[in-house]
Amino acid sequence: MVVNRRALLTGTASLCAALAGCTSDDATDDGTETTTTESTPTPTPTEPRLVDKSLSPRHDPDCPQGGAARATYVSTGVLVEGCLWGANGCAIARLGGVAYDPESDVASLLVETVEDRDPDEACTEALKPVGYEARLQFANGLPGEVVVEHDDVDGRREIARIDFDDA
Repeated sequence: MVVNRRALLTGTASLCAALAGCTSDDATDDGTETTTTESTPTPTPTEPRLVDKSLSPRHDPDCPQGGAARATYVSTGVLVEGCLWGANGCAIARLGGVAYDPESDVASLLVETVEDRDPDEACTEALKPVGYEARLQFANGLPGEVVVEHDDVDGRREIARIDFDDA
């Protein structure tokens, strides 16, 4: 396929000028034309932005009935340590969801238990405490509040609401 490069560049420049006003053609005194490019500064975000999340298992044999969670600020985000209850010995913690609402300045974390076993693996039928450590990394500051929800043998419920604005 043969492409007329000059026609392609001219068409692209015309489209850019029509849509965004990114070029302007000015005639000089000697009859030649010059092209200048205008740049629009990119606004700097002012509210926190969630950039990364992770969840790691943690051994927690002292998990209270109903579960628990606590959150602390770390260098670039929030560290949540908690525990919830699995239905059997094969239960593990999984990150169910993370969100940040800039209007309310609230970060939400959902941790859930799921069964992790091979098809032929047997699991104990006893309830199992499942510990975890979740990290939420933010750019442009930190949220004012963190809400932690658990979804385990006791159903889905808010387990902690930590207000960092009052800290």
